[in-house]
Amino acid sequence: MKTWLLLACAGVVTGCYDPASFVYGESLDGLTLQFHSPDVGIYPDQSVLDDPNNPFRSSTPGTETKWDIESRAGNVAAFYSWATLLAREPGGEAQFYVGNNLLAIYQNGEARQEDLPQVRLQAIRAYQTMLDSFPDAVTYDATGTYAYDLATPAYKGIVEMGGAVQGGWVLMSTTGGGDRAVRP
Repeated sequence: MKTWLLLACAGVVTGCYDPASFVYGESLDGLTLQFHSPDVGIYPDQSVLDDPNNPFRSSTPGTETKWDIESRAGNVAAFYSWATLLAREPGGEAQFYVGNNLLAIYQNGEARQEDLPQVRLQAIRAYQTMLDSFPDAVTYDATGTYAYDLATPAYKGIVEMGGAVQGGWVLMSTTGGGDRAVRP
């Protein structure tokens, strides 16, 4: 009787809990950019969601996570993060950061050597698409309180990559001595 009572109690204690399960994330270290399609990361393309190289294809980085990835996970991981966000929730901020990370990938040689010319062209396309499709896009500073436009850095990114800005955009000097991209 004592043995049965001890087993019954053990069953009650262990029966209340499911066995632990662990979810392991995919490593973001050492990713190399490989284009899955010619329009990956360019709005309105959604091929990044089917890209086997995309560690975010089955999940969307959250509001805070996207910034952690942007600042700590490397340019290729950040590209995939922003391209995934762009495919699922289109917006100018995501399109801009796709271009920004492609620029960094190009500058740092984080793709196969033979793919770098395509990375450069894709960066230019990403910035131009931001200007064309999301001309009023903004992003916020680290405090989340001050918004600034993304048209000017997108314009400058195209020029830095050796591209020609399309759509009538020009860079004008402001009264404060800065630059601002405008479309008259």
